[in-house]
Amino acid sequence: MTSPRHVLLVEDESAIADLVRTALEASGLRVTPCADVQSALRELDRGAFDLAILDLTLPDGSPDPLARRLADAGVPIIAISGDPARLATFAYGQGLEKPFRIRALLDRIKDTLPASR
Repeated sequence: MTSPRHVLLVEDESAIADLVRTALEASGLRVTPCADVQSALRELDRGAFDLAILDLTLPDGSPDPLARRLADAGVPIIAISGDPARLATFAYGQGLEKPFRIRALLDRIKDTLPASR
């Protein structure tokens, strides 16, 4: 039996983070939530992830250093933001504009993660 895919969820809005985490866990994914760049960097030091969902507006600054580390580690990134211009300039992965439907996020995850490891 394989272990569930591990997702790093970096989102500072607790209502969004809770909703996304619940949906991902219900679809069989393991989720590590973080509310800022620094806690996400610490989690990245502790373990490997199969995917990152990264809010582009975080309380402790730009998520670009985190995105670079994730990209260097080969972790696919789905960026989420309410700012379409910021999504358009994000260079480390694909984007999904807020507000989004959970189904759209789950479809994007399915398209992003390979079928098998």
